[in-house]
Amino acid sequence: MYGIYINRESKLPVTRQICQQLRRIIESGQLTAGTRLLPTRVLAKEWGIARNVVIEVYEQLTAEGYLEGRIGSGTYVAEGILPSPNPRTAPPSRTQAIQSQITTGHEHIIDFATGIPDQNMFPRHIWAKYLKEAAETSEYEDPEYGHIKGESALRSAICDYVFRAKGIQCSPEQIVIVSGATEGFSLIARSLSSRFHSIYIEDPTIDITRDIFQTMNYNLIPVEVDHSGMRVDTLGSITPGHLVLLTPSHQFPTGSVLSIQRRHQVIRMLEEADSFAIEDDYDSEFRLRGIPVPPLQTLSPSRVIYVGTFSKTLSPSLRIGFMIVPPSLTDIIAEMKDKLNLHTPYIIQKALSQYMLDGHLERHIHTMKKMYKKRRNALTERLQHLFGQDITILGDDAGMHLQIIFHPEPYALLPWNDTASYGFRVEPVSNYRISSSSPLRSTGIVLGYGNLSLEEIEEGLRRLYLFASSCRTST
Repeated sequence: MYGIYINRESKLPVTRQICQQLRRIIESGQLTAGTRLLPTRVLAKEWGIARNVVIEVYEQLTAEGYLEGRIGSGTYVAEGILPSPNPRTAPPSRTQAIQSQITTGHEHIIDFATGIPDQNMFPRHIWAKYLKEAAETSEYEDPEYGHIKGESALRSAICDYVFRAKGIQCSPEQIVIVSGATEGFSLIARSLSSRFHSIYIEDPTIDITRDIFQTMNYNLIPVEVDHSGMRVDTLGSITPGHLVLLTPSHQFPTGSVLSIQRRHQVIRMLEEADSFAIEDDYDSEFRLRGIPVPPLQTLSPSRVIYVGTFSKTLSPSLRIGFMIVPPSLTDIIAEMKDKLNLHTPYIIQKALSQYMLDGHLERHIHTMKKMYKKRRNALTERLQHLFGQDITILGDDAGMHLQIIFHPEPYALLPWNDTASYGFRVEPVSNYRISSSSPLRSTGIVLGYGNLSLEEIEEGLRRLYLFASSCRTST
């Protein structure tokens, strides 16, 4: 059917085999726009596979923009896909590439990098459609660069989205669009530098935010992180002139969630010190177990500056994020943004606003959550099989990374920064520590799985285990 052949002996999943072949058939023009595809039951019977597999294929290609569902009618080939006169040949599967490169000295390094979504899943065709429409229909009321806070349609769309997805109640006036969360943190640091000189910061933490405030001459005060998040209970109070920077919903790199007791503690201390917390909420959309954790901002909208990004939900290459700013700070931050001439590209903002209004962002997140959950499950199950009681897995409830703690002493001495000769790359938790005096969890490593296939995860863990076993043997 449709000339699609399923190779039962291939290590490539059947879903991916069908997706690859259907994409090529559509791109070649063999299936033209508006063509109604056969019902999933019919194809499942023809191909001799479960109907759920065909449903998954249709959902995947719909998310990518190749197909579109029409209620009560069926699934059709989407409009706007230009046929290629020379359809590309099928690329080798990742599994085949890995297997061929293993024999040539691990030329293919399997990188368990963190914070990178699956770039192959970015909805290129549908995004291109919105980008094209935005470019063709843009009429600039402002002859220069648009509103310094961002386009009103996008700010309104974000307002609606964060209320539905996270329970945040705010007005479009509180939203400031930035070119990525990094610009947001830089803008906050500059805007508040005349009033604040120090910042309480999680230890360990992501190096980007740490470096931003350090560069702006803030005094960094590291606060230990445990299984319940930042140990704000050890502070007693917040000294006036000090900010707080934390990731309460899914801390990096530990993956811990700030407990409700500590959330109330930090809000009380902020009010007493007349200070503010900066909430970094970069990947909480991908909650893989349990219900979503409400942002800290919902407890005190007047004391929390919320920083979000589309880098994890869509793609880092978009370079677009947003802040939800307390009313008392909106003018200060907007004035600094204007002073620095930090305008976010208008066309991208317009395309993103319509993309969100049409519901595509939430559908894409739903699709990616299911995929990341499969990868998380494969990763944790294989880790347990390989290492058993020698490890503890932390932070696998959400996001696209988890942390492993090794228990036997020899693992603490392994050179995790130097694993390329074994064909994989990971980062030890120690790379993210601020204070060198605390050895807490120094034996841990961080594994990102957002941009790795199931085959790469399997092979990468095999190499990791060989590395760990050989190093332990040599010691």
